[in-house]
Amino acid sequence: MPSPFLLPEIPDAERTPLVERLVVLIEALAQENQRQAETIQQLCDEIAVLKGEKRKPTFKPSGMEEETTPDAPQPV
Repeated sequence: MPSPFLLPEIPDAERTPLVERLVVLIEALAQENQRQAETIQQLCDEIAVLKGEKRKPTFKPSGMEEETTPDAPQPV
C-alpha cells in the first residue's frame, strides 16, 4: 500500500539513525491511518444499511489516466 503522501528526499549526510527510525514510524502510522479510514467507512456503510439507507457506492477507476498523453498540437 503506497503512502498517501511523499516524504521529501533526505540527503545521506542527514540520514542519522534517529531520522531513519522516524521515517519508518511515519510510514507505519500512515498505513495504520489508511486502514482505520477504510474500517471507519465500512462501519459507516453498515450503520447506514441498518438504518435502512443505501450504502456509499463504489466506483471503478475509469483507466483514462493511464491512456492519456500530454496535449499534442492539433492539426488545423
